[in-house]
Amino acid sequence: MGPQMYLYETALEEHYHDLQREAAKNRLLAHRPRHRLSRSRRVAGKLGVLLLKLGALLKQFEQS
Repeated sequence: MGPQMYLYETALEEHYHDLQREAAKNRLLAHRPRHRLSRSRRVAGKLGVLLLKLGALLKQFEQS
């Protein structure tokens, strides 16, 4: 095995590891938005319920 073959195999192995890291990063990023979206929906839902309760409380206060 000559020095060029060694360099080729080393570069090939490094490229393979780069591809693995990129695939792992893409998998993590693919799961990330769903959690953030569900969290924001949950917060928006709680805010909506809070505003409805506040509106009902103000309506009772106004009638008294």
